[in-house]
Amino acid sequence: MKEAKLDREARAFMGAPGGADAPVPTPAFNFAKSNVEDMLNTIQCGDATRILRQLPDQCADLIITSPPYFQQRRYNGHALGIGQESSPKHYLDALLDTFEECVRVVKPTGSIVYNIGDKYIDSSLSLIPFRFAIMACEFFGVKLVNEITWVKRNPTPRQFDRRLVSSTEPFFHFAVSGKYYYDRTNFLRGEDVKKPTPGKNVGQRYFELIRESDTLTDYQKRLARKELRETIAEVHSGGISGFRMKIAGIHAEAFGGNEGGRKSQMRRKGFTIIRMRGQKMKRDVIETHVEALKGNKHTAVFPLSIIRELVRLLSPRNGLVIDPYIGSGTTAVASIMESRRYLGIDIDPAYCTDARKRAKEAGK
Repeated sequence: MKEAKLDREARAFMGAPGGADAPVPTPAFNFAKSNVEDMLNTIQCGDATRILRQLPDQCADLIITSPPYFQQRRYNGHALGIGQESSPKHYLDALLDTFEECVRVVKPTGSIVYNIGDKYIDSSLSLIPFRFAIMACEFFGVKLVNEITWVKRNPTPRQFDRRLVSSTEPFFHFAVSGKYYYDRTNFLRGEDVKKPTPGKNVGQRYFELIRESDTLTDYQKRLARKELRETIAEVHSGGISGFRMKIAGIHAEAFGGNEGGRKSQMRRKGFTIIRMRGQKMKRDVIETHVEALKGNKHTAVFPLSIIRELVRLLSPRNGLVIDPYIGSGTTAVASIMESRRYLGIDIDPAYCTDARKRAKEAGK
């Protein structure tokens, strides 16, 4: 990592795109000489890495952002900031410079979420998002908890003769420790399912499978019938919504799993029972429409609904959410709506003006 950082610094010194000679507005505040509490709920105009370097260690509960994608567009018609590098390698180096500061700034209980789009070069996907995720884990020792897939219900209407339309993007959820804040019940909270009314024949087919088994011993069959009757009773009493039973020699052994779990139960008892609690499975997929803001200059707007979901999932109420590339200000709006504090950063003065306006309106 030191070699990579030295390489980035050397190219910055020599004036590579996005390097030391790039125009960088002066930050409005010097965080190193100020109380961070005074800087809450503001949007700072300047280079993300330089401003983050002025923040104290372990002050953020969540960092969530979407940096400009590699050579996808010139934001607001100029080449300020990240995204206009000459190669994917230079782009990834710039991303990792900022990510290094994110790792320092986030709390041990915090999370870092990056949304990055891919780029076709010579008719081939570059896999830039996944290269970034691998490098982030290797260089900084963070944990990649999930790759959450954003499915766009209304992708840009176009057709290609030799490939399908891209309609997904990844959100990478990183954690710096295993103690990260996580409120799973608050994620997609409106999608819990109604528990069905159990029928009289629930679970009866398993009795027949137990009887026909050539693998279970007599003792295992008696134990299986006993636990099956108890589980059926749980369904009828409303304790669980349903269950599945796996029997050795009839059903496949569970893939993976830890000792003490379903895999070892199949080996030890000859069966396992999987209880279902009636909650919708919280999957690593979010489906929304691509959003646009009337009158806003930004050309790639974060979907507000996704950011609100992730803010609820990964940060406590009144926690601090930082977005190093805040763009149109969606992270600030989501934080206000979910009773969190925020700090936004963007290098483009016009975007900062619009983002401040959106945040002010959201706070009314």
